[in-house]
Amino acid sequence: MSPRTSQTPPRRRLAAVLLAGIAALWLVGCGSDSSGDSSGASETVTITHSQGETVIEGVPNNVVALSSQWADASLALGVTPVGYIDNVGMSSGGQSAPWETGLADSTKVDIQGDIVEQVAALNPDLILAPGFGADKSTLDKFSALAPTIPALSTAQVEKWEDQVAVLGEIYQKQDEAAQVVADLDGRIDGIAETNPGLQGKTFLYAFVASPTQIMVVADPNDGANALFTRLGMVLDPEIANSPGAATGRIALSPERVGDLDSDLLVVTSAAGLDDAFAQMAGYSTLPAVQNGGLVMLDIVTGVALNLPSPLSLPYALDQIEPELATVANQPA
Repeated sequence: MSPRTSQTPPRRRLAAVLLAGIAALWLVGCGSDSSGDSSGASETVTITHSQGETVIEGVPNNVVALSSQWADASLALGVTPVGYIDNVGMSSGGQSAPWETGLADSTKVDIQGDIVEQVAALNPDLILAPGFGADKSTLDKFSALAPTIPALSTAQVEKWEDQVAVLGEIYQKQDEAAQVVADLDGRIDGIAETNPGLQGKTFLYAFVASPTQIMVVADPNDGANALFTRLGMVLDPEIANSPGAATGRIALSPERVGDLDSDLLVVTSAAGLDDAFAQMAGYSTLPAVQNGGLVMLDIVTGVALNLPSPLSLPYALDQIEPELATVANQPA
């Protein structure tokens, strides 16, 4: 079906869904089966995901990545998307991601416009859509344009390793994908080895969304928490067992600042709220504040952790590694 027929009305609704999804990331497994071997350009690959399966024939050339996370995973394998949604720029007021150097010639998809039409104009042969960015109806419209990969799992944020592995299958670059994963996992494992005291220490990752709301990543399986669990750390049990934790993110009022009593506390703030957290009652008595385990990140680095990728995580690790060592040296 042509994307420009009368059956395809303006997609303002999709912009609202994407905006809500982006907000949900703060406010709020995969499998593949390939036929043939990786040497043939006509190979058919079947990717299993949260919505079923997507069949891709041959290696895509015009890839559209509707999140920075998917764009980064593609760049890590040497494939530059022809179009992408810039989550970093949208969250930071237009700042570029320091770790993204290969998107200068790509087209930014404007979520305030008609997104399906914009994607159609890029003549995609593969569309990568995040789970928080599109509902079933919208995914069907994308699938009418090109093979579309939606959320791989039910987590709000994917694990970067899963995205790289899937793209390795699709791009017929399995060995390169395995190396990308091995290299970054090697760095993370090296940090854990150097800091054995991290084993069993608790962590939390939070976002100050407003002066009256703190959002906390409460799902141990969420991609934004995967870095810390690989380091041997444990999501704070009180938050992990809170009502609503299974949805991925939970909201705390300033009166509940004391619930953020983990050994490591990583906090990002919305624009203009850099000092809001420190002004909340109970801040000064938090264990992380008293013991050097608090990490206050700028919004760009916050996105690097919240939408982890093989490109963004090394950047984020550079910012938080000193505090990881401090937490590791604290008494158990």
